[in-house]
Amino acid sequence: MSAELTGRWSVERRLLDRLTGTAGRFEGVATFEPDGRWSEEGTLAFGAYRGPARRELRIADGMVWFSDGRAFHPFDLSAPVEHVCGEDRYVGEYRLAADVLEVVWLVTGPHKDQRIESVYRRIG
Repeated sequence: MSAELTGRWSVERRLLDRLTGTAGRFEGVATFEPDGRWSEEGTLAFGAYRGPARRELRIADGMVWFSDGRAFHPFDLSAPVEHVCGEDRYVGEYRLAADVLEVVWLVTGPHKDQRIESVYRRIG
């Protein structure tokens, strides 16, 4: 885990499904723990869904891991990262400057064409 990330962050995420034209938004709080735990909790509005949302990840051994132990992608703040899930391809980029972390994912596949943009701002 990068010590630069440790702490609490507000997070605003914009989601766009370009195939359906559906746009959404997540707003909440992310916590990066010194032991690598990365959790997010907040409210998601996407399509017909409006309600609570959360996710748990872990940063360890140079990788980001899903909560169930599967590898997600290499953890790199300086170069694009990639995750392949079946026929879907996720290409992401992290940009950290001072107390702002931006993460952009482009998701493509036979039935996917999505853009997910997250902006994290350090709290306190």
